[in-house]
Amino acid sequence: MAFDQQNGAWPIHHPLPLPSWTADAKPRFIVDKVWQYEELVAITETVLQRMLDDTFYDTVHNFLDLHDTFRRSKGTDLRRFFQHYTPPINRRHHMCVSLAMEIVTRLADILPALANHLFIVSCEEAVEAAAPYIANCHKGRHLDGAVYSLEKEHALIACHINVAGREGLMILDPGYHVARAVTVMKDLCYPHTGWFTQSDEPHCRREYCYTYSAHSDSFVEWTERTTRGSVVNHELALIYVERPYRTAVDVTVRRNLVYNFRSLLARNAKGRVCAGLYFPVVPGPEAQLTLFYDGANSTSVKAKVKFSSFNRRDYVKLPENIAGHVIQLSKQLRMEFDELLELLFDLADVVADVDFVQQTLAINDTITEMSADN
Repeated sequence: MAFDQQNGAWPIHHPLPLPSWTADAKPRFIVDKVWQYEELVAITETVLQRMLDDTFYDTVHNFLDLHDTFRRSKGTDLRRFFQHYTPPINRRHHMCVSLAMEIVTRLADILPALANHLFIVSCEEAVEAAAPYIANCHKGRHLDGAVYSLEKEHALIACHINVAGREGLMILDPGYHVARAVTVMKDLCYPHTGWFTQSDEPHCRREYCYTYSAHSDSFVEWTERTTRGSVVNHELALIYVERPYRTAVDVTVRRNLVYNFRSLLARNAKGRVCAGLYFPVVPGPEAQLTLFYDGANSTSVKAKVKFSSFNRRDYVKLPENIAGHVIQLSKQLRMEFDELLELLFDLADVVADVDFVQQTLAINDTITEMSADN
């Protein structure tokens, strides 16, 4: 599959390139009968769930690549280097953009007619309120008036549909481990998906709902409801669905390179995150990461470990309990023990590079400030 991607304009002193979209919308995929659409969804979800099961969500390797390439460049100014760096994207180390591309590529082999109507869309997360955000976006033609404040930290797949004469959208979001083809109908009637449970763990239940915004059909409001005990929180994200997103690599992948949280996650076919590692990017000797994996009797094992434990010069001193966690995790990440250990050594080296970490966080802060009013 070919994806219409390009570099965005990059104004001086702006922390990211400006996002851009195609001039024209993708044509609508027409399905005559509801039952035909149900069959289409069933096939799509089979492909999607298989893909979730055999791919990882990974923002760890691109972080290592950024550090390695920066240090080999012999430069000292990460911000300047960042502006000339080409974000890596491949089929081995997936984050949201390459996962979006991957699902379209896989569907093209099975449902080519549908795949030709699928397109990458941009998403702004943690939006304070839909009305002012959308009003700001509609100031100029093609969102030009708003691009200076847009972060576009997420990308996913959409398809304009017409089911038995009724308009809507199909949404696919493997980057957020969503194991279903979400249907968003303008009239909110079947086959509209509505609220569904994305994950239900003992400590937290997470539910999603996608609807056209009341303020503009160009946007879908993605509401996340998180329940921890008796505390319920709501988060709002806005997906611009009018036209294909052309700077997913240049803007979204690049933005994620300097994000202050990294993870490598294995998912099962239902979208449950079952094993992996994650860590906040912080400087100093107290930096730590969390390893987690499925244990015996349907338990989940979680271990916080300081990065200083993974010193390649002190390999023989790796404590037995930590080595045990690495052994178990390596099996569930389908890696050799030595391969995972080498990855942890590499991450420890990066985190120990305080200058690099501080410069990374400074760029992240600048991006966060740029989009703070959203």
